[in-house]
Amino acid sequence: MAEEFCAVELRGVAEDKFGYDFALLCDAQGRQLPIWMGRCQAVAIAFKLQGETMPRPLTHDLLCNSVERLGGQITRVLIDDFWQDTFYAKVCLAATAGEPEMQVDCRPSDGIAIAIRAGVPILVREDVLEEGKVPQPLTPDLEDEDDAG
Repeated sequence: MAEEFCAVELRGVAEDKFGYDFALLCDAQGRQLPIWMGRCQAVAIAFKLQGETMPRPLTHDLLCNSVERLGGQITRVLIDDFWQDTFYAKVCLAATAGEPEMQVDCRPSDGIAIAIRAGVPILVREDVLEEGKVPQPLTPDLEDEDDAG
């Protein structure tokens, strides 16, 4: 049976009530997947989302620039496993025409930061999304609707 992946959208980054940073991913059905991460990755993602530019490249910019300069292309990011409360991901690369796609293991937080810089989709394996989803919004700051009530 083929693995099914679902496209997700990055809704933003926030801090939970305990002070830990996370990115919130959402699919078209409204399922929400929080990915907790370190402060550096959260700041790198937030800077890009806010359109801020840094005078020197950040680590994720360096990787994207290096792949491009070597003639490759980042094609997508896969969040493809959830084991012992840890998500696993891969950055997918196309080297040259006619060659198979390469997948490079990465932390999901780095994958998200790379995907938004490269403008490529983030895909989550269906069973991983189903297992890791949360039943309600984690923070009203990342929601479109006002939940006053």
